[in-house]
Amino acid sequence: MEEIILDEDDEMLAPAVVVATIALIGVFAVGLVFTAITAVI
Repeated sequence: MEEIILDEDDEMLAPAVVVATIALIGVFAVGLVFTAITAVI
């Protein structure tokens, strides 16, 4: 039973990790753009 629960958790957790990673990359990219614009101004 525990193995099945862990498998389900992994399946549910994987997408969350991917979304979190993409979100972090997005925030980092926005930060770089904001810094570049601020530097230019």
